[in-house]
Amino acid sequence: MARLIGDRLPPELVEALGDDALAGEDQPAYLLSTCDDSGNPRISMLSVGELVVPDDRHLRVALWQDTHTGHNLRAGRPALFSSIAPGSVLYVRTDPAPLPAPPGSRLDFFELTVTAVESDEHIGMPVTSGITFTTAGADAGHDDIVATWRRQRGLLAAAPRS
Repeated sequence: MARLIGDRLPPELVEALGDDALAGEDQPAYLLSTCDDSGNPRISMLSVGELVVPDDRHLRVALWQDTHTGHNLRAGRPALFSSIAPGSVLYVRTDPAPLPAPPGSRLDFFELTVTAVESDEHIGMPVTSGITFTTAGADAGHDDIVATWRRQRGLLAAAPRS
């Protein structure tokens, strides 16, 4: 059973989403759940290259333009950000707001304000792995992917609040 741990991102999640996380070929995947106009759940899988943590009350997300997730966030519906890692399952409840994206970027930017954080530890039967992406063998190559992520994260971090 998940238990409420507060209304701020835990330090270990802030660290996991920091710039140092970009280096490895195997990257954690994070899940962002929204609801569409019909009330159906939608899940988007995100990489650390699409996420920035400006502070422990906010999470910024870059999405391809015109996605279902972007539409749902733009509508202002609450969203659930999930982090699943060995020994740690976190659910972050958020309220989204659009951010201006640079012209021509083909991205939509959003800021998610943290409203609650829950931990689902599964004591006695701990989670031993999460979902991961790998850049190994990717068409673009690891270094090119990381360079794109760094540019994208820089734009996302610099986006002014609406």
